[in-house]
Amino acid sequence: MKIIASFLIVAVFSLASCRGSGGPMTRAGRGVDHAFHKTGQGIKHVGQKIESKF
Repeated sequence: MKIIASFLIVAVFSLASCRGSGGPMTRAGRGVDHAFHKTGQGIKHVGQKIESKF
């Protein structure tokens, strides 16, 4: 729960400080996409290890 709250606080402050033509927001979006991609890869890797044991 604390991790989610920390992530949301960082995201809100990052997006609130974005001004201009959307450049910082685009970078923030890419960062979030990259984080979810890495998490998905980790879950896939664990799932493959579990499947290989059975």
